[in-house]
Amino acid sequence: MKLSTKALRYSVVGVIAFLVDFGATWLILGILPLLAANTLGFLAANLVNFLMAHRWVFGHPWTPRMLLTSYVAVLGISVVGVLLNNAAVWVTVELAGMQLLLGKIIAAVFVMAWNFMARLIWVYKTKVVE
Repeated sequence: MKLSTKALRYSVVGVIAFLVDFGATWLILGILPLLAANTLGFLAANLVNFLMAHRWVFGHPWTPRMLLTSYVAVLGISVVGVLLNNAAVWVTVELAGMQLLLGKIIAAVFVMAWNFMARLIWVYKTKVVE
């Protein structure tokens, strides 16, 4: 599959994951502080993103060993992603005074690009140049 097709599919998965992320964050925000709610929303979305992208975007099998190995690697990448996400949400919402939705959208764009490139290179060993 071409890199551009993977990127388009990853974008579709990213939109779905964003909806999970924002929905979970918004629901939890009444109970937990902003960054704790944001972290939980991000982690829920990360699991949804992984399950959808593993096969449909990156074309890898659903074998238990492959899922476990890939998910552990994706979690490592996601640690960086959640730090980037929290930093972007904190800067946009707390410092810049933006609405939560706008802050989450800005964070999602940056983190989606990070996650896609990192997974291509380190988890799924895809050449970036077509």
